[in-house]
Amino acid sequence: MFELSFDPAKETRAISDSMRIINACRNTNDAALALAFEQCKSGDRSLVIRKKFIDARHGQLKLNYRFDFLDEETLMAEKDDINMRPFPYLEDFECTDGEFQRPVVIGFGPAGMFAALTLAKYGLKPIVIERGADVDQRAQICKDFKSGNSPINSSSNIQFGEGGAGTFSDGKLYTGINSALKAFIADVFVLHGAPAEIMYDSKPHIGTDNLVKVVKGIRKDIEELGGTVMFDTLFTGFKTTGNKIHAITVEDRYGAREIKTDKVVLAPGHSGRDTFSALYRMGIKMEPKPFAVGVRIEHLRSEIDRAQYGVDTAQVPGVGAADYKLAVDTSTGKKLYTFCMCPGGEVIAAQSSPKAICTNGMSYHARDMENSNSALLVPVDTKDFGTGVMDGITFQETLENTAFLVGGGAGYAPVTRYGDLMQNKISGGFTKVKPSFKPGVRPADFSKIFPPKILATIKEGITLMGDKIDGFDSPDAVLTAVEARSSSPVRIVRDAQSFESVNLSGLFPAGEGAGYAGGIMSSAVDGINTANALVYSLMHNQFGG
Repeated sequence: MFELSFDPAKETRAISDSMRIINACRNTNDAALALAFEQCKSGDRSLVIRKKFIDARHGQLKLNYRFDFLDEETLMAEKDDINMRPFPYLEDFECTDGEFQRPVVIGFGPAGMFAALTLAKYGLKPIVIERGADVDQRAQICKDFKSGNSPINSSSNIQFGEGGAGTFSDGKLYTGINSALKAFIADVFVLHGAPAEIMYDSKPHIGTDNLVKVVKGIRKDIEELGGTVMFDTLFTGFKTTGNKIHAITVEDRYGAREIKTDKVVLAPGHSGRDTFSALYRMGIKMEPKPFAVGVRIEHLRSEIDRAQYGVDTAQVPGVGAADYKLAVDTSTGKKLYTFCMCPGGEVIAAQSSPKAICTNGMSYHARDMENSNSALLVPVDTKDFGTGVMDGITFQETLENTAFLVGGGAGYAPVTRYGDLMQNKISGGFTKVKPSFKPGVRPADFSKIFPPKILATIKEGITLMGDKIDGFDSPDAVLTAVEARSSSPVRIVRDAQSFESVNLSGLFPAGEGAGYAGGIMSSAVDGINTANALVYSLMHNQFGG
């Protein structure tokens, strides 16, 4: 493997990562690198970038690459290995038409999408149930709401619809989990229109503009393999015999009906509150789970870039807007941390009911909008919201409904300048950093929204973060309330080995909403693993084990 480092400030125009490396190889004094490059020019080897990362230490901005020149045989072997990892039972599992009932996947976010793709690859022709619209209709619905031309659609919005909540986000793929499946997932995304750099960037992101294309492509793959995706269809319950599923019930524009199945992957997303309530009434084993609540903070992108990289990256070819990741301990005994940072993005409305306000962040792939934003979150657990299974959901709803009222009851989000928050006064206006939330904002008193301990943590935590990033605690920083859906407030309990519900045979909870992932990549990984657990259960029955 070879390594090269570049000073992007010396470049006069934007070029691709591969071209940057090739130009350097043409002039290298490294004999081994020169030889590998000559083999590449002759067609015997291909350039494969392994890792790209930015180093801004010591006041110098550097682009660093690790890369190989590989022959075709090695490339093909690597590709075959990546493509076989998600399907460990492909050679042993036999699926003939009519042998098994078609499995159902509930929810078409990252977990449900990759679970369905995996089941389709095994020939099981899954049926996908998605309460929201397909991504094209969903995009128009969200656009109309954002512009103020229509009320919130409780079935199709930022949270619900094809692709799940991650479709209208920054599309971040970096995750703390270790899994050999990550390369496969990234490869599927690239195949359907994501930028190739997500295969090697240390902090890969797809961007909302690309995600819309990607999720449609994956859906078409599932359908071409015999799967069925049903939009605008709400899951309402199970039909059981003893403790085994024999059908699910759904509602669509034609009314209520049953779908016969004995295997269900349940991937409802973290905002499927009515689904959680229905499961609770059915007696499905669930438990409350810690999550976090807080606000979105916005700064000028150029100022975050300078604080992180020492330069406004808009003036430097090949270097995107700067990100950050911060966490501080406060005197309240609670931590404040950043989450889902969106460089060069905007704060968006993420509520899924008409009398609530909830925020999230979004960026397009270029990350070139005026502001950069991030969630500022305070962890909460049963000591904060109660020990009942549904108490966390009630806590979220109370915050969101209160924010709606404090914002004036017209869909406007409560906002404040950080300087005004610290002086306990309502902001009179915004000059330097302008709130990006649509359809609109209203300056408000945040003490009417948050419990005192949480608000005190936010106030002190931002000051402490200002010690880590210059200007983070600027009086002009804008805070928008509330951020309440960073993760699911419940966990649908499943067996650690079989991935099956502990008290309903045939039910396989998966993904972020079920309490087993957080973010696009980890949810997709869990979807694949859950689908394989389902296939293994079929093999167990098939072979009489």
